[in-house]
Amino acid sequence: MPRDTPARGIIGAVFFGASGSAVWLIALGAWLATRLNVSDGLVGLQLSGDNVAAPLGSITAFLSATALLATMGMNAYGGMLTVLTGIDSFKTIKTSRMWRALTVVALAVAWYAIGESISTSGSNTAVSAVLNSLTLMLYLLVPWTALNLVDFFFVRRGHYAITDIFRPDGVYGIWGWRGLTAYFAGFAAEIPFMVLPPIAGLSYTGWIPGHVTNGVDYSWLAGLLVSAVVYLVLSRSLDRTAEQAAITASDQELQAIDAASLEG
Repeated sequence: MPRDTPARGIIGAVFFGASGSAVWLIALGAWLATRLNVSDGLVGLQLSGDNVAAPLGSITAFLSATALLATMGMNAYGGMLTVLTGIDSFKTIKTSRMWRALTVVALAVAWYAIGESISTSGSNTAVSAVLNSLTLMLYLLVPWTALNLVDFFFVRRGHYAITDIFRPDGVYGIWGWRGLTAYFAGFAAEIPFMVLPPIAGLSYTGWIPGHVTNGVDYSWLAGLLVSAVVYLVLSRSLDRTAEQAAITASDQELQAIDAASLEG
């Protein structure tokens, strides 16, 4: 992608591409569930397709399930990157093809064991497990999302020293105390608003949903606002002059790499 590609175009393409591919499926699933009274999307797709022209539904359901393989592969690859990056944050490791393959296999075994355990408990338990997982991910990802958005649009405005991101001794350092402080502040702000689903026999309902919002979970909004404001305030003390010098050096290094690759 050219270096002068507008950020607005990239953001728009990614956002509408990702959301557009899912919105129509969500609407279709909701329609099938209400019209056919089924809880499984593939079953609804098969029934409706076969009613139109058998075996159209069976073929469509099979192709849909096959398409999930690509998504599963991407999820496994992303999980592997997350695990190895997490380990590397505490102890420097040199990854290889073997490391990546073994991590993917280990994750696949763990996911299979979890899925098998859930599936033997019934479909309702499986649906509840997915919803509970999404709720927990929401609690953890909302403060992180707030930091990324504020940093990109309001603090650094899309200008970064790319090469320094991968260097412990770079301008960004090993740990960003501003980001960590804002993240944990946002997560702490979520706690009074949480409606934690039952997990292993334990559940939690914060004071706000228990006494004010009639059980509605607004923790994501609290975490988003608190993390964003705290990070924006703490970032006022950033040394932008030192960062600008690092950005210039990084751009020159990347241009040299691009030139060398073109010559090669």
